[in-house]
Amino acid sequence: MQAIALRILGVLGLLLIAAAARAQSAQHLLERYAQEVKQVDPSFAGFSPENGRKFYLEKHPLMGVGAVACSSCHRKNPREEIRAHRTDILCRACHVINDEEHPDPAHAKKRLIQPFAPSANPKRFSDYERVEKYFRTNCAMTLKRPCTPQEKGDLIAWLLTLDGGPISGEEARETAMPKEE
Repeated sequence: MQAIALRILGVLGLLLIAAAARAQSAQHLLERYAQEVKQVDPSFAGFSPENGRKFYLEKHPLMGVGAVACSSCHRKNPREEIRAHRTDILCRACHVINDEEHPDPAHAKKRLIQPFAPSANPKRFSDYERVEKYFRTNCAMTLKRPCTPQEKGDLIAWLLTLDGGPISGEEARETAMPKEE
């Protein structure tokens, strides 16, 4: 009986170690993207939060929708969460949605798009593979090309400057958006 208990504890320990190894932080991802940028630009001096902010708000044409930006789905204030299908653009305009499951976006599953800023969502940017999956999907859809490591790093650097508190008056004017009902 003790042998079985020790095996179970050993397996659980290995699982915890593996989970801890996978757990990363936004800062860890910035370091990884910095290494990628340095491979093509040895003079790289660091990421620009201001460029990240511009990248987040910059609009790009999307056929059938008009112009979209990261902020079209993730909110102009990336510390907010929003219910999917209540964003500036319909989710089905950007993502493949199973029409049998979602024949009418107004009655689709009520999923939330979690806050984009790590200060409001500590899980954000904690898994490199997941981050890369979504950068790959969303950059291809929005930009019609992959995001560069510089763009990814600039964006994360900007998001890390946002604290979890209320936004300032000037920032509120820049990020103003009507609330969903």
